Amino acid sequence: MFAYLGADGEEQAVASAHAWIKELRRLPVDGVPFRRRFTYKNDSLWWFAELYLHKEQAILRLFRAIGAIEGLVRRERPVSVDLVSGDRIVRGTVPQILRSRRINYHGASGFGSEWLGVARLDLRARALRAAALASRFRPRRPASAPRPTVAAFVHRAFWPSGADESDAESYIGPVLHALEQRLGEEAVRYVAVGPAANFRARRWWHALGPGRQSAPFTPIEGFAPLAALKPSQDLWRRRHELCRVLWNSPALRRHATIAGCDCWPIVRQELAGIALLQWTWSARAMDEAGAALDALRPKLALTYAEAGGWGRALMAECRRRGIPSVGLQHGFIYRHWLNYLHEPDEMAADPEHPADAGFPRPSITLLFDAYASAHLQGAGRFPPDALAVSGSPRLDALVAAAGRLTAEAIANARAEAGAAPPRELVLVVTKYKEAREVLPALSAAVAAMPGVQLAIKTHPAETPDVYDGILRQAPNISVLPAARPLAPLLRASRAIVTVNSTVALDAAVLGVPALVIGLPNNLTPFVEAGVMAGAGADEIGPALERLLQDEGVRAEIARNRCAFLARYAIAPDGRAADRSVDAVLGMLERSAR
Repeated sequence: MFAYLGADGEEQAVASAHAWIKELRRLPVDGVPFRRRFTYKNDSLWWFAELYLHKEQAILRLFRAIGAIEGLVRRERPVSVDLVSGDRIVRGTVPQILRSRRINYHGASGFGSEWLGVARLDLRARALRAAALASRFRPRRPASAPRPTVAAFVHRAFWPSGADESDAESYIGPVLHALEQRLGEEAVRYVAVGPAANFRARRWWHALGPGRQSAPFTPIEGFAPLAALKPSQDLWRRRHELCRVLWNSPALRRHATIAGCDCWPIVRQELAGIALLQWTWSARAMDEAGAALDALRPKLALTYAEAGGWGRALMAECRRRGIPSVGLQHGFIYRHWLNYLHEPDEMAADPEHPADAGFPRPSITLLFDAYASAHLQGAGRFPPDALAVSGSPRLDALVAAAGRLTAEAIANARAEAGAAPPRELVLVVTKYKEAREVLPALSAAVAAMPGVQLAIKTHPAETPDVYDGILRQAPNISVLPAARPLAPLLRASRAIVTVNSTVALDAAVLGVPALVIGLPNNLTPFVEAGVMAGAGADEIGPALERLLQDEGVRAEIARNRCAFLARYAIAPDGRAADRSVDAVLGMLERSAR
């Protein structure tokens, strides 16, 4: 059915879902706008509600389903439609759309039981709360230490197990290492947030384990005993009351009618998720962040993923205490990433409730390139003086590592990936959850190319086992662990394939062309600019063949790539980490005046 949506329909569905979510902040609940009605410590809980709706994607799926069935009706002009199979969103929307157009419909109808879904949300919230409380009792090192200059908040799942060096941190290690060199190790304290394992490898009993006693960071629980969580415990006890307030809003009930389709069962469940799951977690995160800041009393706080749930909680607590904060870009900022999309009123204080100072952004955000800066100023409404382009330390490190490689090391990387000569190596860098719909088409295309070896490098947030089904589809496909060094693989590759990965831009700097599949997606602008090749699901094979064999195609992409990099990017020069530290020290100097 979703083939009837088309590229334009996909883009429209995303835009419509974003607009629908953003409109919620204005709708009255108990006679006041949503943003003003729900606050915690005077900060609006809207900043966390929108994240939940964006992350869960139920609203996007509603718009996609409605757009797809409307596309089917326009193109096929059916007299009758039978539903053979479909999820609850398809079963709920398709019959309504068809019957409103007086088209005969046969098949299951309705969104199904919403109460079971709400019960599951509450059980999940209870499990998260129990794990959080249990983690206070695990043995840990004392949190006491001299007052640091910088408190760096990092995600413990992305600090390799057993690594003590600051530059081992997966995303911002070079900046942390440079900070230690400039300020001294004692001047930088590391606070770890989140679980110790990525979400696919995580188990409930991990919260009860002893933790990593040799790690160079202190888990945030070490700063936040149970007494520090009392405010969020009060909100926890009111979670069902907040849920009922949301459900009883006539404006929210009306907003659940989308294109004439009553989607209240889905919207009702999403509102329950906001109150039962997201807000209870967010309030606890704010309590923990505040407790860590109070214990450490740093002169500056630094983090990455600053626009996500944990980052927003930390930024709000920094702002409350007048502590300067720095956010570090750690990956590609997608054009459809709602985390970075803001309306002008969201970046300003609520005129009727000035204690809500607006979106909790960092004092300054350090970015890889001018492309990200332009996006945040335009779509994110960030003030220009809150942004600085410092370059990508990880790209610097990647280019340096690639330059040190010997021919033997490159050949070994190719062989370990399964691409013994004369096979060409094609590297896949993506998240499975983003690529799963197009992976079967990619594997089918590669199965027909015996001269190609497709190597899938697992994303750090996933485990190799998710690709077990793909491995069975073709003998010339291999899966590599996330820890496998990237530089040798890129140098050994003839091309890379991705859906949304920032590695496509890193590869461009090294002269390796990329094929973007699963279009439209967040790399669409680069495909449209000719910086990367692109292909729909039914075009993957021919597009990959052209990218591998047609020197004219490769040369055209190279010319476009060079023009783009010259306009937007800082050439890798090994100084991005130092420029980031310069910006941090400049912030410290300004705050001391």
